[in-house]
This record gives sequence, C-alpha cells and structure tokens, in this order.
Amino acid sequence: MTKPIEQCPVCQEKMFIRELECPKCQTQVKSQFTLSKCDLDLPEDILSFIKVFIYAEGNIKQCEKLMNCSYPKIKNLLKKAKTALEIQETPEEDNSSVLNQLDQGEINVEAALNKLKKMNQ
Repeated sequence: MTKPIEQCPVCQEKMFIRELECPKCQTQVKSQFTLSKCDLDLPEDILSFIKVFIYAEGNIKQCEKLMNCSYPKIKNLLKKAKTALEIQETPEEDNSSVLNQLDQGEINVEAALNKLKKMNQ
C-alpha cells in the first residue's frame, strides 16, 4: 500500500483523503479525512503513551506524574509500545549467565570479571 502524500505537488497545499474502502467487502466511505503526522496503526492508549514519553524525554518519573499512574503501569505501557512498534529486545547477559559460562569452562575468570564489570557500569 502506498503512503499518501501530505502536500499537493502543484500548489503545496495540505492534501486530504476523500474516500476509504474496505478491501474485503468493498464498503466505501466518502468524506474529507485529514492526514495526521501521527497516523500510526496503534491502539489509542499506546499512541498517547508514546506522545507523553517523548514529551517527558524518556523520563519515567515524569511520565508517572504526567499520567498520574505508577511505575509498573509505565513499564507495562512501554513494553506494549515496543511490541506494537515491533521493536525486538536484544538478549542481554546477566550475572548468572556469565557465571554459567565460567562454570562450563566457556570463558576464563578474567573474561568473566570483564563481562561482569561492563554489565555493572
């Protein structure tokens, strides 16, 4: 599907969409639909959270104040936003995985200490 253009290529005026159509049943709705810079296919609560998160410049404490909710709620919304935006987490090593590598002989003591030091910086 092609992303709609936002400005007229001739006069530079803001463009709008005149018709929407369902690809399954061909139902058509005709009106004047405006384009928004935030037209993402996301649930409204997630989109609102992302706007607050950006406004707060990623400060979770500030998000808590602005949204009048708890830290766990903010963390949950952040996880939902990552899922909705299809952001994959890269698995990070934790202390136990480094100790397991050491125990299995996969790394030596010096390498384990270096990894633990980097993780705790």
